[in-house]
Amino acid sequence: MTESWGPPIRIGSGLEPKTLTDATLERLRDDIVSGRLKSGIKVKSENLKELYGVGTSPIREALFQLAGEGLVRADGQKGFRVAELNEKELVDIVDWRIRLEGEALRRSIINGDLNWEANAVAALYKLKGIQSTTDLSKGKAADLWEKRHREFHFALYCMCGSSWLLRFCELLIQNGERYRRSFVQYKSIEQSITDEHEALLAAALKRDTAKATVILEKHIRHAGELARKHLTGSSARRSSATGRQTKKK
Repeated sequence: MTESWGPPIRIGSGLEPKTLTDATLERLRDDIVSGRLKSGIKVKSENLKELYGVGTSPIREALFQLAGEGLVRADGQKGFRVAELNEKELVDIVDWRIRLEGEALRRSIINGDLNWEANAVAALYKLKGIQSTTDLSKGKAADLWEKRHREFHFALYCMCGSSWLLRFCELLIQNGERYRRSFVQYKSIEQSITDEHEALLAAALKRDTAKATVILEKHIRHAGELARKHLTGSSARRSSATGRQTKKK
């Protein structure tokens, strides 16, 4: 449950976009986080106008908002670029996710009621259901798994009593998701990830704040380390390819 004060929270709200700008913002955000708009590319309004079927104004408003969320960078007078994936940023995201999500989880365990417990159980059930579904395309499976994954975590955090804390968690989760989605194969989620989710829920339901926060930290670090290895490996491969091209010249 979020409070009546503080910033609005998107995850788990079920709210539909109210304006054309909101709809454009949501779609553009999803395309960046999912990797459909690649890291570092220049974002051209003309291309997005054709892709999304909207005018320049909603696109520019959306880009300015996404710059505030860290997903795009203003490129001087040249427009915007999708933010680069960066190892230092990933480490920073992981660090703050552990601190802030750990606090949100701890508070929610203390404040949670039976409805909180039921919603958390249902959220994990829905998440695991995506992993056993075979009739989805790779792209749809990825989008739906990530949506259910966010909803599961927020089902655990939602009773923390602070909209500001939830908003900070939301921003960190979506930026961290960019790194994960650059390497995860959604048809074969590691069993260890599912085990961590189940252990996290079990500790939360037992109201064991110490154990739950330890499991959460392990879970976030695990995902962060997998992303870091993929990121550094990709960088090494690009450097090697560049070196070979230089030698040929």
